Amino acid sequence: MKIELKEGIYWVGVIDWNIRDFHGYSTPKGTTYNAYLIMGQKVALVDTVKAPFFREMMSGIEEIISPQRINYLIVNHVEMDHSGSLPQFKEALPGVEVFCSPRAEEELRLHYGREIPLRVVKTGDALDLGGKTLAFVEVPMALMAGEEGR
Repeated sequence: MKIELKEGIYWVGVIDWNIRDFHGYSTPKGTTYNAYLIMGQKVALVDTVKAPFFREMMSGIEEIISPQRINYLIVNHVEMDHSGSLPQFKEALPGVEVFCSPRAEEELRLHYGREIPLRVVKTGDALDLGGKTLAFVEVPMALMAGEEGR
């Protein structure tokens, strides 16, 4: 499944209709694992999806472009519902450069070891895709409204 959010920006995540508890929240209708394709002259994928849904995510990407056109993977979150298919993604597309924050690098190394090369970025860094520029901002452990004291 794919949804164009804005010209050149697509949601290529997946829906898990069967999960009923997600991070302690009741999900009687399932949940989404969000990933976004951002296309300029170069192409970035923002996050992956939970590992069992890798093929479905790739099918959504294939509806838009050949996955071989992806230049960059931006890892916003290291939780398994965001980064779980990172090893499969790198196996399928070994030339894609992976970007993450310093904190994410530590966590990704714990999950996946040292075999995945990572490019660490900080607040103020940017990535020019040619026609679109991604600006990096570190937001560690951000809480959603109403989560205080949880």
